[in-house]
Amino acid sequence: NTLFDRLVPDVMQDRTDRLALAAPAADALFAQAVGALDHGLISGEVRSVPIAAQDERPPLIVHLVPIRGAARDLFDRALAIVIVTPVVPAEVPTAEVLQGLFDLTPAEARVARGIGEGRTVEAIAIAFGISRETVRNQLKAVLAKTGLGRQVELAGLLAGAKVPPGSSAE
Repeated sequence: NTLFDRLVPDVMQDRTDRLALAAPAADALFAQAVGALDHGLISGEVRSVPIAAQDERPPLIVHLVPIRGAARDLFDRALAIVIVTPVVPAEVPTAEVLQGLFDLTPAEARVARGIGEGRTVEAIAIAFGISRETVRNQLKAVLAKTGLGRQVELAGLLAGAKVPPGSSAE
């Protein structure tokens, strides 16, 4: 497919004997998994192989999913399906989106976004020209409105909160 073709030859290599990975260490793990599958040493479990980031490309995880059961009718000459997943951090939603999601004031939303981006209370205070105590008070209000108890929970929530593509909140 088109997405897979973009990975050739920098990530994946289509060889006559088997599909290979361009990174030698990752390919050794991939070859081991393919060999185990070919010899019937693994049944239905998915094998995953990490590939380190390179230049502008994020790290990738290559999943080797064995073909079993009725799927063999469609893929009679294949042992597995290969799925390549990029590992990219989610973008923290904008302050405006956070304000709407959690009924935050504009100041609380800016503090929440700063926490989601991994900034400290001190860094947020400096960035907005306010005292640390003001940031702490706004953070307490954000935690109360989100139902969370700790700053790290807020950071985790916001780092994983993604606005769906095409939504009006982007």
